[in-house]
Amino acid sequence: MKEVVIIGAGPSGLAAIRSLSQYKDEVKITAYEVSDRVGGVWVNRDPYKNSPMYDNLRANFPKEIIGYPGFPFPADIKESYLPHRMILEYIESFAKHFQLYQCIQFRHTVLNVDIISSVKGKERWNVMVRDEETGAITNKKCDAVIVATGHESKMYIPEFDGKQTYTGEIIHSRYYQNPSHYVGKTVVIVGAGFSGLDILVDIHTVAKKIYVSHHDDHITAPLCENAEYVKDIAKINGNDIIFIDGKVVQADIIFLGTGYRYDFSFLSEKCHPVIKEDHVTNIYRMMVDIAHPSLYYIGLNKLGSPIREFCVQADLAAALIAEKIPTPSREEMEKDYQDTYKKNVTDLGLKPKNFHVVSYTQWDYYDAVCKQTGQQQPDSIMAKKLYNRFLGNFYKDFFQFKRGIYKRLDAENFEVVYEPEVFST
Repeated sequence: MKEVVIIGAGPSGLAAIRSLSQYKDEVKITAYEVSDRVGGVWVNRDPYKNSPMYDNLRANFPKEIIGYPGFPFPADIKESYLPHRMILEYIESFAKHFQLYQCIQFRHTVLNVDIISSVKGKERWNVMVRDEETGAITNKKCDAVIVATGHESKMYIPEFDGKQTYTGEIIHSRYYQNPSHYVGKTVVIVGAGFSGLDILVDIHTVAKKIYVSHHDDHITAPLCENAEYVKDIAKINGNDIIFIDGKVVQADIIFLGTGYRYDFSFLSEKCHPVIKEDHVTNIYRMMVDIAHPSLYYIGLNKLGSPIREFCVQADLAAALIAEKIPTPSREEMEKDYQDTYKKNVTDLGLKPKNFHVVSYTQWDYYDAVCKQTGQQQPDSIMAKKLYNRFLGNFYKDFFQFKRGIYKRLDAENFEVVYEPEVFST
């Protein structure tokens, strides 16, 4: 029987446990979670780890495409963009329904993962773990490791010329909890991704003035009366924030909606991936370490349908670990990686970090992985249609897109139950 260690019991870790549980007679699963509960980033005010969750957050994706395949949200929930507590309740019910808790050791921190042997391409691993309740450190031997820690733990803090002279506050989105601290304040939000724009929506009724600093050509939607777009920050001089076009403003707070960087500090030098410009290199199917094919990453990609991706990837990892499908040769894996890099980066003239951005390539990716595992991608046509609609609405009006309500009709279609009028023009 193969031993498998899963690091993390958030949505991706639970997907991995569920997929591996199909082969419970062939695989023994141990998952380690630093917190005392499942849910990962969806746990608000987690006392055991920093979470990017905040009080008023609602999911950026409608529930009709965010759930675990085959495990729908309760039918009595009519709204589509759910508050974080309802997402967490759903994740917890998934774990209970499929009896996943029995595989999880809570309040355990993985300190180090290292290769202890490799015979004819078959590696053995040692996972060093600390029990946070007792302080005891133990070593777990296993045949495969699945990293399911997400990509929202290591904050990206950009450097600005003159930052040390700034007289106001610099706050990363990870530390945002509610609008109370921003009442009457002038705020420069750096970044126009989901996190920065979510905070704009949350504080605009209490802040005095908001400047949204970004360089994304897609972000052109009208802003509220007390907000305006500005260019990237060029430098800071005391309380003067100077942008690349020469515009100067004063602000109480520089708010960093600048996202995160991948963090695998628990992986030893022998197996730590090479990360270049926020791009995890040399991985097959965007999840299997080519140099160490018994090391898997679930959920590296960004701006796709997260739980759908986790399940597709978990099914592939489980099938490979249980040897239900053949492991591709190193040459095949390297070709897949090179082809994916070309498709996602080179052909589009983008930066290496865009390797993991799968907004519009995710559906082909899911189809390819599902074909490899012999499984079908459920509701893929409906999900793609609804994903494109919600993303279009987001770009049109990020103050109102989460008011949309949708209903799944069948595997290919959905119904618009309600949308604000702005989306009908």
